[in-house]
Order: sequence, then structure tokens, then C-alpha cells
Amino acid sequence: MNRPKLLFVTRSRYWRPGNGEATRTVALIDALAAETDLTVFFPDRADAGASAFVERSPHRYRLTVGNADRPERAGLVNAMRTLCARIVPDVVLLSRLQLDFLRLGVPAGVRLVMDTHDLVSDNAASRRREGVAVQEELGFGQELAYLAQYDRVLTIQPDDHARVAAVLGERALCVPHPVRLDARPVRPGGRVIGYAGSQWLANRHGLQWFLDRVWPHLLPTGATLAVAGYIAELLPAALPTGVVRRGFVPDLDTLWSGVDIAINPVRWGSGLKIKTVEALAAGLPLVATSEGVRGLEDGAGEAFLRADHPEDFALAIAGLLQDDSRRAALAAAAHQYARTRFSPEVCFAPLTGWLHTL
Repeated sequence: MNRPKLLFVTRSRYWRPGNGEATRTVALIDALAAETDLTVFFPDRADAGASAFVERSPHRYRLTVGNADRPERAGLVNAMRTLCARIVPDVVLLSRLQLDFLRLGVPAGVRLVMDTHDLVSDNAASRRREGVAVQEELGFGQELAYLAQYDRVLTIQPDDHARVAAVLGERALCVPHPVRLDARPVRPGGRVIGYAGSQWLANRHGLQWFLDRVWPHLLPTGATLAVAGYIAELLPAALPTGVVRRGFVPDLDTLWSGVDIAINPVRWGSGLKIKTVEALAAGLPLVATSEGVRGLEDGAGEAFLRADHPEDFALAIAGLLQDDSRRAALAAAAHQYARTRFSPEVCFAPLTGWLHTL
């Protein structure tokens, strides 16, 4: 089988777990390393953990790193040009639109791929709706003008894919985030609500909304809210009644063990929420906002429950706490939904299929 030479450029410190981008990047690298002669370029200075992580990878690939923290763009373009001359890639894959400027360092004739992660214009629009400061002002038309420069554009969920493919056609590939976990056993009378997240601003806003607006309604149920991930470090020293600080849990099976209901109360953002996919794949009944299940709307009411108002969110959770059979049915549907939609084979087939044609 032909193994094209692929250069993947990312600024994610993916060897440090704990956020959705790192999780997505590791999965993509594993898939690419299995199918291509892969070199990963991390343009910034890396720490000691990077090399050890590469050594533990299930597939062999090379990691090339920069020698400065946040180097200037001109220097990065030159580094890209030099690296391409050395390895002569068939394909260059850039992670996130913020790295688009590196196209200037890619020789003519090399196929270009952009992994969007999410749409920058959607993120900006979502922030504006919630009154959150916009970091990057970019309209959808402007974003498409950038994406039109690429041979293939990877989108992470069906809604993004449909909108991009309406303009770019077959150049748009839907490549969601894969996850495969064993289903959690449903515990009769279980009362643990689980949330996991990084310290990303949208996660902080969502958790605070839940604590302020939803959690007071649930106190009479006797439930416990277990907060995991680096976001737990931001909880106050005197924890709210019923809240438990778990901290960072590196193993996904351990993370969701002992959880009876998962939540994702994120209020704004874009793309696919990795914590949502992980909870579904663990076979957990999930209650989430519309933003928390963006792109998965076909599963609402069957594979998970969706609620955007505090009272509705609380009622959805309370109903599940009171009905073991309903929790079990939702859990089974969640696991089946994830198995159908988010196995590695399903998620990466469009990309690997295209690579095999080169």
C-alpha cells in the first residue's frame, strides 16, 4: 500500500492531556501515523514530555519542534520552507485556520489540508450572542475564502460539513472525533452527576451558569456534583453544598467510573464538544445545552437530553435521578449512538480513503 509523506503542523501541546484539542490531535496523529510516513511539526519550543510521548505512540512518526517560544511568523514560514525541502511531503496538513499563513512556506504542487477543529466565524457569532468578547472577527464568507485555498478541508461535525461542502463540494470532509469506551453500568438509585472540563473560558462560563442557576434546584434531590479536569482547580476553596472536586483524571474509564449522569452546560462555542462524545461513548445519560450537542441534533431526546433554560436543565436531571429505567434506556441509546457515529473507523474513513488515492 502506498504511504504518502505527510507533514502535520500543530501548535497543540498534545502530549499534555486535559483539553479537547489535545485529545483530538492525539487521535488524528494516531490515525495518520498508521496510514502515512508522518512528520509532526510543533513550531514552538517543546518540553521534555514530548519525546517520551512520541516513544509511547502505537505507531512510529517523527516530531520536529521549534527552538523558541511563539516565534515570529516570518521565521516560521522560513522553517516551514526548510522542512518541506528536507522531507519533500506529498501532503501538508495544518491544524486550525490560525496557521494558514504557513501556506507561504509550502512548495507548489504539495497538497494542502486544513483541519478546522471548528469554524472561527461560528465561534465569533456564538460569543456575540452570549455577550462574550470576540477574539477573532471573521465572517463565514471570509473564512470560506481562506478554506478555498486547500485541497481538502476537515470539519468535525455534520453541520459544519454541510455548510462548507455547499461551497467546496468534495473537498470538504467530515472527520469527527473518535472515541470507544465500554458502557458504564447503571447503578440503581445513583446520585452522582459528573462534569469534566479544561479551564477554557467557555467551560468556566458554563460551569458557573450551572452552579448559579441550575444546582440550587437540584439540592433537594441529594445529588452530588463531581467536577473533574483542570477546571476543578478554579472551584472555590469552600465548595458549594454537594459539590466534589475530583481534579484531573487522565484515564477516560476512570474519569466516568462512578458517574450516573453526565452534563455539558457550555453556553457558547463552536465545533464538536469532545466531553460530550466521551460521555455518550461511556454509555452515560447526558443532559446538555444546545451548544453542548452542536452538530448532534439528530440524537436529541433519544441519545441525550437537551435543555437551555436553568429550570428545564434541572428538571431533566431530576427526572433521570428519579427513574432508573429511564436512565438505563437513555444510557443504552447514548452508547449505541456513539458506537455508530464515533468509532475510529467511521470518523477517519473519509480522510484515509482520500490519502489512499494519492
